[in-house]
Amino acid sequence: MAKKIIDENGNVYVQKKPFYKRVWFWLVAIVVLLVLVGSSGSSDKQNAGNKTSDNSKSQTTSNKSDNKNTISLEQFDKLKVGEMSNNGSGGTSYKEVEAMFGKPSSTTSSSVQGQSVQMDTWNLGGDYTTMSLSFGGDGDNRALSSKSLTSAKSLISGTKISQADYDAIPTDGTMNGSDLIKKFGQPSVITVYSILNTETKTLIWSNVNSNLGSGISLTLSGNNTVIGKTQSSN
Repeated sequence: MAKKIIDENGNVYVQKKPFYKRVWFWLVAIVVLLVLVGSSGSSDKQNAGNKTSDNSKSQTTSNKSDNKNTISLEQFDKLKVGEMSNNGSGGTSYKEVEAMFGKPSSTTSSSVQGQSVQMDTWNLGGDYTTMSLSFGGDGDNRALSSKSLTSAKSLISGTKISQADYDAIPTDGTMNGSDLIKKFGQPSVITVYSILNTETKTLIWSNVNSNLGSGISLTLSGNNTVIGKTQSSN
């Protein structure tokens, strides 16, 4: 609850709760960590999943069976992301996802300030090789709260994006993300989540073959238009 402060002149100020003490902040933080772990494919995945803190705890398990399914960008877009701060309410159910793609290759279960989060990772064939989905809730009531798709091809081969190309990308909501994918090719990583009923998508092109730097990241609004951009240096 916000705290009221009265100064020496009798003026009343409202001190809001710091963002790092809000539940949604820790939900986003843990999901970002789990996506990075799931997308890396490194041998450190087990250790990263077992780290604990005062605000969250997690445990990772792996399935031995290989998943030979493939996924298209269209299929990924159809997976509905629910409200992250409310256990993925309104999102696609885990049962529906499993019926489409089979059992995940690995699962990481976490608890974030009393809310349970499950990150399932599918190692797939085709252009997009890793799909990581987080589910809120428990048991049959689990619902999709965030999703991530990784392209090993894009990560390895890179993408030709010049500084002029990057500078020309508007952030006023007039550029559609689909047009950028057609222009630059498939992103290295796509992530989507919804906080406070606002959906946010991030498109990342890494290993950029130009003097631009090592990669670019674009933030898209719920209607798939660009509202922010950053570039990383080598």
